[in-house]
Amino acid sequence: MENLDFLKCYYRPSFFRMRIDVPVDLSDLSSVTDGTFALYFHEYIHFIQDISTIYGLMNISTITYYIQDVAHRIGKQTRDSFQSPIPLVNDGRDAGYDNFLLKPIYIGSPINPKHKNIDIISYSRQAIQWGTNSVELIDVVNIEAKDIDTGEIFQFQLGGNHICEGMAYLCEREVYETILQQQGHSLPADEYPYLVAQKLAELIYPDLALQPVLVVASCDAALMTYHPGLSYTKLLEHLKATSFLDTAVEIVDLYKVAATYLKGSHENFETVLETVREQIKLNFKVEHFEGNNNWIDILFDRIKAFRTNVPDFVTDLIQFGELRQNQFFIQFHALMGSPLVINGEDDGTISLPSNFNNSNFHPHLFWAINQVLRVFSNNKPLPCELKDHCIKSQGPGNNIVVDHRCDTAPWSRCNDRELCPFAVMWKHWSLAKYEPTFES
Repeated sequence: MENLDFLKCYYRPSFFRMRIDVPVDLSDLSSVTDGTFALYFHEYIHFIQDISTIYGLMNISTITYYIQDVAHRIGKQTRDSFQSPIPLVNDGRDAGYDNFLLKPIYIGSPINPKHKNIDIISYSRQAIQWGTNSVELIDVVNIEAKDIDTGEIFQFQLGGNHICEGMAYLCEREVYETILQQQGHSLPADEYPYLVAQKLAELIYPDLALQPVLVVASCDAALMTYHPGLSYTKLLEHLKATSFLDTAVEIVDLYKVAATYLKGSHENFETVLETVREQIKLNFKVEHFEGNNNWIDILFDRIKAFRTNVPDFVTDLIQFGELRQNQFFIQFHALMGSPLVINGEDDGTISLPSNFNNSNFHPHLFWAINQVLRVFSNNKPLPCELKDHCIKSQGPGNNIVVDHRCDTAPWSRCNDRELCPFAVMWKHWSLAKYEPTFES
């Protein structure tokens, strides 16, 4: 999966980690500049999307399914090596394999390379085949666009990542654009992908596009489905056809319309959330890691309450203005905390949710699971991504030895006196005697 990135910052979907690539202490947000806070808020919106939308939760589910299935199959084999990448096997047990095949369609075209200035020329829907029997069809949204600077005409398939990035950038801009302009700064953004959602709204429903908060709400509502790219266009068309702006009173009305119109065959949010909660917790099966499961429980319990009782909570976050004075954001951030946040100097910090007992809580293990995924899928598996962070984390109570094995074979560290995060997960999943070989 691509990082959801902005400038040199990114959020790693499904693994609860964001990077704000500035050399600033991020443990006290009240002390950072408005520009840094704007970058933080963009990535924080991605964190919210990850755990509070059906699209985000299904991404977590699909990735977790793959990791756990592969680890289980490796652990059953008699030979002590395996070749990476490891494909998922269709054994007909459940919907996990189908979800894995559908995931690239739901995500859409890559968000890189980026384009500075674009026009959206047209969009159309197309039924494409997917799956293993080549008869099942799914609609996708194809967009034709023009790079204004080069004159290049290019096409892309609209997907969840375009909707996520468009929503995050509009949230960031709504809160911070005027503030930064008053300070002589700007919020530069490549229009592909960050303004695709806005420009598509201008094409389909120009009057609604004049209200960016409603575009954010439309993105958020579309992310409450498996297939946000298709849902977003269908929702905008429906809102236009029913003259939504002539009858709407509050933003929450858009969420109500969307929930009814886009329901289809989707499982409800609570069902998806509970399924994913249990999948994640299967990663941590011993008491020593129980803090990680408790953290997941608190996050999921609280985000379920927000999504159920205040479905338009994201638009509330941006309508109350600058975040240091924004009481809704302050209270939300206190309740939810943050994922692991890495700055430009590889220092890590995390904001814990209120009333959370952090004993046996190891947030770095989610990052380690991501690194195991990279080994299983042969996606730039070496050197271990945690190496620089482990170096920076040296100190009392942390005596991890950082050496050449971090660059060549982090799985070989399972017999060290003090295990690094990668070795902890590799050993915990009973993989200590196995090592990968990689296709060139």
